[in-house]
Amino acid sequence: MLGSFLTILGFQRVDPSRNSKDSCVFWLSDSSDIRESDATLLFQPGKIARFDIGFIGVGNSEISKDKLSRYAREFETNKGRGSSVTFIVVDRLPQTGKTQSAANATGAEIVQMSMQFWPRELARVLGSRLGVSHELQNMPEGKIEPYLREKLSSIQVQDFLSGLSTEDLMKQSEYDADDQ
Repeated sequence: MLGSFLTILGFQRVDPSRNSKDSCVFWLSDSSDIRESDATLLFQPGKIARFDIGFIGVGNSEISKDKLSRYAREFETNKGRGSSVTFIVVDRLPQTGKTQSAANATGAEIVQMSMQFWPRELARVLGSRLGVSHELQNMPEGKIEPYLREKLSSIQVQDFLSGLSTEDLMKQSEYDADDQ
C-alpha cells in the first residue's frame, strides 16, 4: 500500500544499499534505525519521512502510541545531519484523543485509513511537514477515487512484495486455480 501511494506521488522506489540519488526516492522495510519502518522516503537531502502502518483497531491504543516513538528524529548521512518525520497510518484511533496528543508531543503525524479520503490527507500532511507538492492534496472529493483507480492500474503491485517474483505469483495463481 505504501509503495503504491508513494509511487502515485511521483517518488521512485530504490534499493537503499545501492541508491545514489539524494531526493524523490523511497524504499520499503527499512531496518537501519532503532526499529524497522515499513517505508522510508528521502524527499530532499536532509528531509526524510519514515512510515509505519498499523492495523490495530480502536481496542489497543498502546500500539499506536508505541509506533509514535519508534524512530529517531535526527540522523547522520554522508552529507551531514538531517531530520525525519514519523508518519503512522492506522485503521482507526480510539475516541479518547490521547494518541493524537502523544503524536503532537512527539512531532509525528497520524492518518486514519477509516477516513474515506485518507490518501489525500496523507499527501496533505506530507506537504505541510516536508514541502511535498502534489495535485492529490487539493483534489475535490469526487475526483479522488477515479484518479486513484487510474494511477493504481499502471502500478505493478507485485514489485513491492519482497522475495516474490512475478513468476512466483503466476505459479501461485495456477495452483489456486487447480485447487478449485
